[in-house]
Amino acid sequence: MANVVEGEPRDSREWAGSYLDEGGIIADIVKRVSADAEAVRRWLDPQSWKLPLLPGGRIDPDAPDHAGCLKFAGMSIRNFYGMWHASNPHTVFGIDDDVEMTDGIVTDARHPDNMSGRIIAAVKAELQKMAPVAA
Repeated sequence: MANVVEGEPRDSREWAGSYLDEGGIIADIVKRVSADAEAVRRWLDPQSWKLPLLPGGRIDPDAPDHAGCLKFAGMSIRNFYGMWHASNPHTVFGIDDDVEMTDGIVTDARHPDNMSGRIIAAVKAELQKMAPVAA
């Protein structure tokens, strides 16, 4: 199994420009999000992370306007920080590498999907420490 992108991004808007490690990405996102109180509120609101769908797949008209706004945050993190790039030393693995899998699912810590999930959880935890919100 190899990373998807062989080379650099098409243009600079798609990538931060350097391969930060997991801690560096967490620190960068915390810095960016914590600069905006509304962004902090949205990151800490569970409704921001899921599309507000009613049974039958219709959008809930009573959901807050920001509901679902972070649904694709993981994808954005993977793209912005170049996690799919074949030259990223923090996520690279090749077809000859032993890749950790469980029940046919890649659970390897180096996989960009897995790393971005950990990053989101860590950023939420850091933001919660900085601005606790009533549950």
